[in-house]
Amino acid sequence: MTGACEHLSDPDWGNIEGPVLIAGDAADAAAIAGIAARLPWDAQGAIVLEAAARVQLRHIDVPAGVSVRWLLRGDGIRAHTKGERLANAVHAWCVEWTCAEPPAHWTVWLGPHTPPHVARMARSLLGVAN
Repeated sequence: MTGACEHLSDPDWGNIEGPVLIAGDAADAAAIAGIAARLPWDAQGAIVLEAAARVQLRHIDVPAGVSVRWLLRGDGIRAHTKGERLANAVHAWCVEWTCAEPPAHWTVWLGPHTPPHVARMARSLLGVAN
């Protein structure tokens, strides 16, 4: 999997190639909204954010090919631990995009408030050194 790349600083969002996954905690929402505003009009991928409560949810403008999904830790059925739902969503995206026919390039960005275990898991799935 040579297409995975970990960026130590923000990539050139206007010129990314392949699908994109942008994920983080509700505390990363402002940074993620700023990234979404710089995505090219034909970008494809997903933005996934985890929040403790509905009051943290906010609208994020994205290109038509990018979905935004908010995951609540307290979803009414049971309370999830911080990062649990985000880890499941990041895992599902990584498996979907890297199994059958992985694209030549893709970009994954995890917000600074993402729990460390989620980042380690994503790096492992994408074949990026820890």
